[in-house]
Amino acid sequence: MLHAFRSLVSPELSIVQILPQADKVVLVARPKATESCCPSCGCRTGRVHSHYMRRVADLPWQGQVVEIRLHARRFRCADPQCRQRIFTERLPETVQPKARRTARLGESQLVIGFAVGGESGSRLSRKLAMPVSGDTLLRMIRTARFEPPDAPRVVGIDDWAWRKGQRYGTIICDLCRTEMPTRSRHG
Repeated sequence: MLHAFRSLVSPELSIVQILPQADKVVLVARPKATESCCPSCGCRTGRVHSHYMRRVADLPWQGQVVEIRLHARRFRCADPQCRQRIFTERLPETVQPKARRTARLGESQLVIGFAVGGESGSRLSRKLAMPVSGDTLLRMIRTARFEPPDAPRVVGIDDWAWRKGQRYGTIICDLCRTEMPTRSRHG
């Protein structure tokens, strides 16, 4: 039965148990890997120091909020010269260190934040079973990484008046990148 639910989570995890609750679905999961790499020196080790439970929000499932309870492990570094003796295993495809949401949930919420904004994005996210505060959406937008655009080669400037003598507007365009709408001969 659990094989049908494997596509719900990252390939780095295996689902141990599904706990449906009144307000959310809880997936209990474990990492599939038996070893992990030290983030400082890169040495692989399988020496487990301890375990702890990590709660991570994930994409909704059939309109229900999803929480992943992840049995995370701390490992001992195998290199005696490494300054970091104990480290927590990394799951880069699933969740970033210290994050409370999966990478794919964060991407979805970031898209909502860019499209709608803070408070309205928060209301939309809540309706889509991906609750997040408006302040968090704005913080995600501010910290988002993107490629800066190339410097424009040909610049076009246009001024206009919405209301003569009262409200004016100016638009600056990169004429090399701007696509002009095409008109149909039949329309």
